[in-house]
Amino acid sequence: MGCSFLQSVSSWFVKTFKDGGLLGWFAVLGLFSSWIAWIGLIKGLAVMLPTLQEQFNASTWLVGWMIAIIDASMQISALFASPLREKLGVRVVVMVSGLLVGGSMIASAFATSLSQITVLLTLAAGPAVGCSLVVSKELVGRCFSEASTTAFGVGILGGSIAFVTCVPLTQFFLDIYGWRGTMLLLGGILSHLAVCGALMKEPAVTRIRPNDEYQTVALNEDTGDGEATSNSRCCSCFNSVHSFISQTFKLGLFSLPSFWLIIFMCNIWMMMNTAWVIYFVVYTTESKGFSLGDASNCVVSYGIGRILSSITVGPLVKNFKVRLSNSAWLGLGLFLSSLYYLIDPWLMSFWPVLVAAFIYGFFKVMIHIQFDLVVIESFGADRMGLFLGWNGLFTGVTGLFTLYFPGLIYDHFGSYTLALILMGGVQLLTVVALFVLVWLRRRSPASL
Repeated sequence: MGCSFLQSVSSWFVKTFKDGGLLGWFAVLGLFSSWIAWIGLIKGLAVMLPTLQEQFNASTWLVGWMIAIIDASMQISALFASPLREKLGVRVVVMVSGLLVGGSMIASAFATSLSQITVLLTLAAGPAVGCSLVVSKELVGRCFSEASTTAFGVGILGGSIAFVTCVPLTQFFLDIYGWRGTMLLLGGILSHLAVCGALMKEPAVTRIRPNDEYQTVALNEDTGDGEATSNSRCCSCFNSVHSFISQTFKLGLFSLPSFWLIIFMCNIWMMMNTAWVIYFVVYTTESKGFSLGDASNCVVSYGIGRILSSITVGPLVKNFKVRLSNSAWLGLGLFLSSLYYLIDPWLMSFWPVLVAAFIYGFFKVMIHIQFDLVVIESFGADRMGLFLGWNGLFTGVTGLFTLYFPGLIYDHFGSYTLALILMGGVQLLTVVALFVLVWLRRRSPASL
């Protein structure tokens, strides 16, 4: 019995590895490192929030908004990731991204104001991390078919490990080296993304350009009408520019109802999760009276839940006795996450908060993986990068004007309870949108 179990496990590993091949797993490594860079940057700044607030004599909402602006730059820059990959290749994009994020963190260590840190990380680190994450996801989606759930799970494992290690590591750096030394050390760590980028390569697939990407150029006969010829040239130039923009940024996605429904769900879910990431430490210390060490332990519990989910979601979804669709798994995760936001303000002792953070972390990763799979189901792996780009643009702009609200509510009311309840109520809207998406698919799948 033991031998048969080992044989089944080994055969599963071999089958999973062959599905993506060596290049596919190098892409997973790039995705793994990109998630470390994203979570390491945002969560590291979140841990430093009280220190930066004291250092620069700033309000809680202002420092939180700085982190939200940096996160928004990651989201908005994702729109240009896929075109950059087409022009430069995934290797160059990820390598340059690694150098930019590390260099900007190191430069921030010498900043003398909060605005300088914001400008450096918004213009360099944010776009670098956003582009590397999107091109890595896109490459994983193109390399894997049957083992895509497992591949995305292993990739997001980097973010899960970052949650477990980043908070205590950043706190250790702060205690020993101060916030400037912490910036220097985090910059050196995140620079390793460039090394992973050097291993990544596009799959060797011969692509045949579809006929509709070519334009027939007709020779204008000399009719003697110079004005008509000039107007024709202007019209042709406009059509060429419009065609280039439409094909580069896949503007045809805007006509699909599924595009707007998934954008709506992703937007709300990512806003709620980013707000939790930014404010959780200060929320537990100020509203619940936890020590900074207890708050860090809760974040570590959240990260352990993410790690467990990253490893187990792939086999769980594939071998679950009741066959559920990706949309069903997504709906389950969104609903339970909403319940967490509604229940957590009433948990005031350490152990219930610790367990709740673990459960939240587990379903957070499940939601992220299922969103990626639903996007591939709806638009295909080739258009995944552009969808993630547009989603990043909408999410980044929304976050720019909303993510300071939890800090603002705390500054005015002295508690995060109202903010958490509002977050739970708003995220329940994503479950409603998912029901609408499933209903539209069953009613008229061709129109989606």
